[in-house]
Amino acid sequence: MSIDLSSAIATFVTESKELLQEMENGLLDLESETSEEHASEIINALFRAIHTIKGSAGIFDFVHVVTLTHIAETLLESARNGELQLGKDLISLYLETRDATETLITLAAAETEPDQDLLNKVNHLVSCFSKYIEADADEAQDEVFKKTTSGNQLDNERWVLFFVPNENVLRNGLDPYSFIHYLNSETDDLKVSTWFDSMFGPQQFDPESNYLSFIISFNTDKTENDIIDIFEFIRSEAYIAILPPQGDTEILKASIQKYQDIDFVTHSLKEADPAFADIMQLLNQKEKTPPPEQTLEQSGAAPTVNTSKLHKSKTLRVEALKLDRLIDQVGEMVITGARTNLLAHETGNETLIEAMALLERLVENIRDSSLKLRMVQIGETFNKFKRVVRDIADELGKQVELTIVGAETELDKTFVEKVSDPLMHIVRNAIDHGIEDPDTRRAQGKPEQGQLTLKAYHDSGSIVIEVSDDGKGLDQEKILKRAVDRGLVSANQTLQEKDINLLIFEPGFSTAESITNISGRGVGMDVVKRNIDSLRGSVEVESTPGQGSTILIRLPLTLSIIDGFMFEVHKENYVIPLDTVVECLELHEVVSEQDIQDKSYINLRTEVLPFIRLRTLFGIEEQIDHTRESLVIVQFGTLRAGLVVDSLKGEFQTVVKPLGRLFEGLKCISGATILGSGNVAIILDVSALIKSAISVYEALEKKH
Repeated sequence: MSIDLSSAIATFVTESKELLQEMENGLLDLESETSEEHASEIINALFRAIHTIKGSAGIFDFVHVVTLTHIAETLLESARNGELQLGKDLISLYLETRDATETLITLAAAETEPDQDLLNKVNHLVSCFSKYIEADADEAQDEVFKKTTSGNQLDNERWVLFFVPNENVLRNGLDPYSFIHYLNSETDDLKVSTWFDSMFGPQQFDPESNYLSFIISFNTDKTENDIIDIFEFIRSEAYIAILPPQGDTEILKASIQKYQDIDFVTHSLKEADPAFADIMQLLNQKEKTPPPEQTLEQSGAAPTVNTSKLHKSKTLRVEALKLDRLIDQVGEMVITGARTNLLAHETGNETLIEAMALLERLVENIRDSSLKLRMVQIGETFNKFKRVVRDIADELGKQVELTIVGAETELDKTFVEKVSDPLMHIVRNAIDHGIEDPDTRRAQGKPEQGQLTLKAYHDSGSIVIEVSDDGKGLDQEKILKRAVDRGLVSANQTLQEKDINLLIFEPGFSTAESITNISGRGVGMDVVKRNIDSLRGSVEVESTPGQGSTILIRLPLTLSIIDGFMFEVHKENYVIPLDTVVECLELHEVVSEQDIQDKSYINLRTEVLPFIRLRTLFGIEEQIDHTRESLVIVQFGTLRAGLVVDSLKGEFQTVVKPLGRLFEGLKCISGATILGSGNVAIILDVSALIKSAISVYEALEKKH
């Protein structure tokens, strides 16, 4: 009967990619790290990540992954021991290894053999690592000799292995004897001493638990790493200490002295091999020794895992599809709750109405909690650009420092997935077109290293992502000339600075003199605009010649369920996000009827406020008594405008429903929702409405 490993492999792929991303972040941090202590911590984290990937890949027999990660791990161990410095060349080599490993894992999980190009790449990486290992072998050997000749030494020529599987090793499907049998096949003259942990009496004995420990002696020409690798898959389930020939007995001594019945252990040692006499003499001194965890770390053996001291995990991995289904069901519950609440009011039963009000509050709490499940920090997305910035800057011969601000800012996971590609295009263009080369910056009195900043924060119910650089800024004259040549604007047309800046998002638009591997084809920035628009967001560009540029991406908090504000126009209901509403006014109180007919703006508390009548926008010719109309002041980012509506309905929990392909591209409309009555209400795009109001206002002003 075959075992289905698809679920386990899928988990391995997910966890490996997370570890590889952590590895990439660590390598990039290591490149700029000046503290030796922090650098050591990063190297240890890198070692643990690549070691975990190698061990898991071995379980599934992913040979190519094991081959590459094993030699990369070997060199990292030298770095951990202080025998090797990870300079920029080695960091670049490990970054290439990280990319190749991810590709190999993806192919192996899909049961696809790597092509020849990838195999050549792997062979090249293995060859590069081998050169480093060979170059440092003599120095590393000297260092090992120094370590093994310090402290208490044992004048024996045999290896000693202290092997203590934990209590649950059998329950977890591992057989300690199989590892000893394999060790026997790889070594010579192996002798084993086994003892039973005497702290357990017959009454406490559990046949599924392990109470056996082993001390093993043998001869071999293998290295310490080779011996450790034999116990690779049981290292997390056992305590292991290795004493090489002429080794420091403090390692073994510290390991054994944690047991109360030392006499029993020493007797077992003597029975196993008379060569252990010197060890027993040291053990009988009963001196205090460092904790086993510290000694093992120093010896390079497997670290001890004290499961009793570990904090239990407080996170749970959930499939994204299950989360999406939960949000959809909560949305349906909101709609049904609104319908039930409406029916309760129709009955006039006060008790029922009160109960429905309580239920509505509970549904709202469930809604908020469910939406928070989909909120993730944007820092993970930002961190991916450290590698992008490094590689592009190296390719272009520039020096660029990436600064991340607001990494803890949370936004919907849907946005995280869809905003990554637009950010990639913006970052690439900022480095290629914005930031100058070191010679040019030096001539302009700027630091040779350019600054690129990724920043995220909340503002007016939206998420704002800023990408700014301290480069040369946008050449508006050049942009305008290229736009005229392409027929995007007429030669006699007058545009404001912000409109000129936005021309860079037109399809096929580029001011580059030549095409490079990075940019210049006019493809990319139009993708940015299109993707952000599809998320009901907006893009703004600010630029100062010689000082740099900033691109602001503004996104709503969520796409699923929002707090809405509902109003009526020509007996139809419309909804806008509540967080975009500034205030509501009676129209006749702030503007005369004559101004409504002749003007597209009002003077509101000394502020010129453009407004738009939704009846006019929707092509409704039927007139209405203007004294009954209301003015809703809305804001999106830094822009404000007024919406003239027939009547106000108030706050409304809104479940956003897509309109489908037939209605894609409809101006000023972003979706729909179902009301408690079963009717459909249109959700309006506030950003597009404000821009329409401003455009009408500016057009009328030009006429005057």
